[in-house]
Amino acid sequence: MKSLFYSILFVLSFLGTISASFAQTLKLEILDENNSLLPFATAYDEVLQYGATANDKGFLLLELKSGSTEITISYLGYQKYKLRIPELDLTKTHQIKLIPDKLGLNEVVVSGQMQARSLRNSPVKVEVFKADFLNDFSQGSGNLMENISMVNGIQENVACGVCYTNEISINGLEGAYTSLLINGIPIYGNLATVYGLNSIPTDMIEKVEVVRGPGSTLYGSEAMAGVINIITPHAEESSFNLNSSYSQFGEWKGNFIGQYKGENWKHFSGVHWDVANQFIDENGDLFSDLILRDRFSIFNFSENEEKQFSIGGKYFFEDRRNGVREFVQDRNYRQLRGSDQVYGESIYTNRWELFGNKKFGQSPFELQFSASQHWQDSYYGDTFYQAEQHQAFVNLISEHTIGNHNVLAGFSQRISYYDDNSAATQDEGSNEPSIQIIPGVFVQDEWSISNEWRILSGARLDYYNLHGLIFSPRLNVQYQLSDWANLRFNSGTGFRVVNLFTEDHAFVSGQRELLIQEELNPERSFNVGLGYQQVYTIGNQQGNIEFDGFYTYFTNKIIPDYDTPGFIIYENSEAYAFTRGLSLNINHQVGSDLFFNAGAQWQNARQAEENESGSLEEVPIIYSRDWSAVGSLEYSFPFNIKLNYSFNWNGPTALPEVYEVNSAGEIVSIRDTFSPDFTLHNIKLRKNFKNLEVFAGVRNVFDNTQSLSPLSGTQDQTAPLGFGEFFDAAYNYGSMTGRNFFLGFDWKIK
Repeated sequence: MKSLFYSILFVLSFLGTISASFAQTLKLEILDENNSLLPFATAYDEVLQYGATANDKGFLLLELKSGSTEITISYLGYQKYKLRIPELDLTKTHQIKLIPDKLGLNEVVVSGQMQARSLRNSPVKVEVFKADFLNDFSQGSGNLMENISMVNGIQENVACGVCYTNEISINGLEGAYTSLLINGIPIYGNLATVYGLNSIPTDMIEKVEVVRGPGSTLYGSEAMAGVINIITPHAEESSFNLNSSYSQFGEWKGNFIGQYKGENWKHFSGVHWDVANQFIDENGDLFSDLILRDRFSIFNFSENEEKQFSIGGKYFFEDRRNGVREFVQDRNYRQLRGSDQVYGESIYTNRWELFGNKKFGQSPFELQFSASQHWQDSYYGDTFYQAEQHQAFVNLISEHTIGNHNVLAGFSQRISYYDDNSAATQDEGSNEPSIQIIPGVFVQDEWSISNEWRILSGARLDYYNLHGLIFSPRLNVQYQLSDWANLRFNSGTGFRVVNLFTEDHAFVSGQRELLIQEELNPERSFNVGLGYQQVYTIGNQQGNIEFDGFYTYFTNKIIPDYDTPGFIIYENSEAYAFTRGLSLNINHQVGSDLFFNAGAQWQNARQAEENESGSLEEVPIIYSRDWSAVGSLEYSFPFNIKLNYSFNWNGPTALPEVYEVNSAGEIVSIRDTFSPDFTLHNIKLRKNFKNLEVFAGVRNVFDNTQSLSPLSGTQDQTAPLGFGEFFDAAYNYGSMTGRNFFLGFDWKIK
């Protein structure tokens, strides 16, 4: 009996040993670079194709299968981590620290094709910039316009030295040539591109996708230079976030964010403010160098994965003003708006937006929609300008896979209503608002010829009630030289329907008079581009190098002519215009401690005009720059301290002709039509205390400011300051404010 007992015990022990060898458990804690647990990280065996997901605390249990030798740990926004099973003691819990993936090599993008594609597998080159990257180099609590110039080849153009209207320029082209989207949906009309882009706080942005070159095939008009797509955040946990910053110039910015993740719905809501009321006049031109403002945004994004439905909205109010001290001091502008003796500019803006999308179960259809209304009530000196724009957009798309072809087709309808109190909406004395009804159809085919070759072709046909049918084709080719190197070629046409008075406010800011020489027809363009991208790894370092060339040719290009004193003249170009250039960008990451990037772009933006002898002469397009360079660096010190440094170096900028006058109001000289090169350096230091981050920094470290005031014609004593015949506010190329210290905090409450 005793021998039988020992025999049974031996067998049971042997079976238990075998069972244990086949049912081993991998126990992990997944941490970020600050040693905080990462919820819902994944562990996956890419060979045996099984895995597990961490819980909301960051703890992960994986029952290992026989034969597992390597497990890949993944988390969005972080580099993948390879774990060798034979080298582990499975009786212990192992801590895995993931390194942030600053390069974004595994990002999924939608802008290039209106479909989700990884960066490496997209025939259309898409650049991705996360909100963290944009915020790392800002005062904090900033907006899109303040930070987008950190991107190589993209710049902020300021058109007015009093009200500081600004726009986003891609490859030397004005802001009206760039289509701005939210979650892939067009929502910003021309009026909003002048004053609405400051309404997008970076805290309502998860990431920004940038596509250069015409996107008219998918997105219609305003996509000739490129597309900027803002992706809004998703509520991944229930939490609150409060951040705020203050600068020595009296700029107070902040956000209060609330996230809620329920059983079915996710909600991301927030309030943003940006207030400045301190008169700064370092250049002595008697106007404030800093735009004074009260900005407020309220936003909410909600989604229901079960119903495949998302909806978002935003309301924005801005009270923007500037002028001589008497105009803005103690908020006197409220009584002095429209004065013909005390010069100032005051712009009230109200804007709301609504956007969303709906998918229909397993069907291939998806519905996208957006609507917006924009009101502006403004005075430029004694000139009253009132405008409103209403837009609605709907897009029904269908996606099908046929063999190695992925076909996307759709129908869109855009309606735009615009009215103002200028000659743009008057006909023989009666008010005639502009109404554009624009139906369109489009189709594109992504053909995966092999693992190396992909071809994306597409076409769009739009009908404009004022201009008839407009056809826009495109072709993109991607050749994958290796897993980490690819070559892309793109070509296509673009078109733009000009909305003159919503795109250029120089006719009301300053004393120039507007002349329209003829009926303005749509502009057309043809673009070709070639790009090479190489990803590399060296030990614990990784990086990528990007080299791009582009050429865009315009016909019927409409460019304001500032060369005649006192006038801005608009007409269809009789000749041609082009922009061409080369761009180089390098990103490099060393472990989790050091990341830097540097980029440079040479560009040549020119238009052909007839000279006095009747021959064509190429001249620069206003505000285009011959070259530019950007760079940034982030270094992580012990004790959760990070240092951020950035610079912008802008080459000579083409400027409009403006005139200096004497005290009698007579022209005595013309300013140089090219600026000197100009640099800005910024530095920021951050310290993290678990749920609280504090930061301090300096913008414009070396106190570099534009040597000449952006205002000209100010010596005229025959009229009150700002009301002289040749007063002009268009000479802008650099910073008007000098060294600016700031500090702030970011507090997250789970």
